[in-house]
Amino acid sequence: MPLSRWDPASALARIENDVASAAHHAHSTSVQTATDGDDLVITVEGIDPSNVDVRVSGGRLTVRGQGGSSSSDSRDEGGAHFQSFSSSSSSFSRSFSLPEGVDQSDVVTEPSPGGVKIRIKNAA
Repeated sequence: MPLSRWDPASALARIENDVASAAHHAHSTSVQTATDGDDLVITVEGIDPSNVDVRVSGGRLTVRGQGGSSSSDSRDEGGAHFQSFSSSSSSFSRSFSLPEGVDQSDVVTEPSPGGVKIRIKNAA
């Protein structure tokens, strides 16, 4: 294997690329609330609906979720083969107080663009 001179500029460029890639894949979740007639509507964006858990207990609605991503890169440079792997994961949990009498059967969850929409009947 031939020796090659270490190039700090190339090493720094690879690190900057890896950090930029990790920042790009970082998970961000936003929660918005609104009313629709007598219903309370909570929209959670930035999460896969299959990774969301919605529960009603003790007069509170709790929304929990997890997200994550992974990526890999492989390249040949100067006769050497480089591979890099990165992954990120995050979780969130939000709780909301509910009016008396609201139970799990009053909660309907449906996918929405980029997330999930939770409708609580007669809670507004």
